[in-house]
Amino acid sequence: MFSHIKKKLKTADTTKSSEELDGVEPAIYKRRWWTLATLCLALLGVMLANSSMNMALPSMATDLSLTQLEMTWIVNIYTLIFASLLFTAGAVGDRYGRKLAMQIGLAVFVGGSLYAGFIAQSSAELIIARAVMGIGGALVMPTTLSVINVTFPRKERARAVAIWSGVAGVGMMFGTVVSGFLLEHFSWHSLFFMSAAIAITGLAANHLLVHESRDEHETPVDWLGGVLSAVGLFGLVYGVTEAPAEGLHDIAVATSLSIGAVSLLLFVVWELRAKHPMLDMKLFKSRGFSVSSLVLTLTFLAMSGVFFSLSQLQQLILGMSPLKASLSVIPIMLPMLIVSPFIPNVVKKIGARFTVSAGLLIMTVAFVIMSTWTIDMTYWDLLLTMAIMMVGISAAMTPGTNILMSSVPRNRSGMGSAMNDTTRELGGALGVAVLGAILSSVYEKNIVDTAEKIVGPAKDAIETSLAAALQVADKVGPAGDSIAIAAKEAWMGGLSSAALVAASIIFVASIIALLFLPKRAAAQR
Repeated sequence: MFSHIKKKLKTADTTKSSEELDGVEPAIYKRRWWTLATLCLALLGVMLANSSMNMALPSMATDLSLTQLEMTWIVNIYTLIFASLLFTAGAVGDRYGRKLAMQIGLAVFVGGSLYAGFIAQSSAELIIARAVMGIGGALVMPTTLSVINVTFPRKERARAVAIWSGVAGVGMMFGTVVSGFLLEHFSWHSLFFMSAAIAITGLAANHLLVHESRDEHETPVDWLGGVLSAVGLFGLVYGVTEAPAEGLHDIAVATSLSIGAVSLLLFVVWELRAKHPMLDMKLFKSRGFSVSSLVLTLTFLAMSGVFFSLSQLQQLILGMSPLKASLSVIPIMLPMLIVSPFIPNVVKKIGARFTVSAGLLIMTVAFVIMSTWTIDMTYWDLLLTMAIMMVGISAAMTPGTNILMSSVPRNRSGMGSAMNDTTRELGGALGVAVLGAILSSVYEKNIVDTAEKIVGPAKDAIETSLAAALQVADKVGPAGDSIAIAAKEAWMGGLSSAALVAASIIFVASIIALLFLPKRAAAQR
């Protein structure tokens, strides 16, 4: 992905006119691609920490005698803290220095990782360590995109954002690959050591290669807005995440959603009155900002909801081992890595509006194909469909992100970065909740006839999940073959329904993009 960097460095012309450099200092311009590599390394560390925990849970649960609730919190606390602090972290970076914010974030991230790997001996300690890592990650992720926004001139910014988007897009799946390999040869502690090693490398590279930048207007941090946004996003993401399992009637879920909704409403009211708002609500009058935010949220909603089921599909339907499943993800990632850097060329020819809309339509086709899968599908069916999906994601994400960032004044880049990252986190949480609930409900409906033929605790197990049903099938001997087939067909029916809903969501997003997105990114102020 960075193969063109050396070539660009050799040909970089530091005598370019001020107009061509778009206000970027010549010395900064000269090392811009190395800066991008450093930012992507820091971003990758954050993404890996968010995606590597699921595969480690079985061994962690055995070593530490974890309950299901404790395992859920070990995974989710990172995302909850991370998502809730994005706006505050972006504003702090703008005000006090983006490089400084990223360095502090990486240092905090390293501290949390090392504590989890070397010291933690209980679920409480792991939850605290993951929360600390979430704080560090929140300082890192929006800052990476903010620095890109002030490091690259407008003509090159789209390509830099494309590379950043590619790394962000494949980071979660790459985490599955790496964690599968590490867990095959080492203990679960190795995942935290890996996170710390990447962050330490990023911290050193950040110190050497990234220049300091901040809001030249020294806009004060809107701390009240930060508190309201943090409480609102935490409550909303927690409630949405827990709702499928606990139900909307659950006191904790209902309370969390209520507090989140009220806090976000107060956040909007305050931002409309604040002299220096953390999120300038006037930006939503810009089609580039508002429509791209909506389209990106819907894209991540559909994508995350279906990707959530990918590991189950590989292991329970295709019969792959965890390691083989993780390695099989590598070819799936390649289309995005290859295609993303070339998307800006497509945008130049046909415009951002048509590129985003076409990308979403390609994703729609992939989801429709996914809905036709049966238990007889093969890995090649998965690979082909996901290749189509990755091309569509690349075409939609890259110009969508660039339009959003170009709609925000450059001195408030952190605000745009935080909004972009929030669309990912909120869309992802909604996708897992909504599409996961659809898959689960359809499975339960489809398996009921088979479950009614079983007596005792096995009946409840079959209705609980595909994994539980397959365990029952293994224990009952030859009669288990029919149970296994019925459970797999029921689960694939749920996946088909979820894929069709995702296809509908993405198709609507493509129409919105076609009708309302600006043809090109606006000139940044």
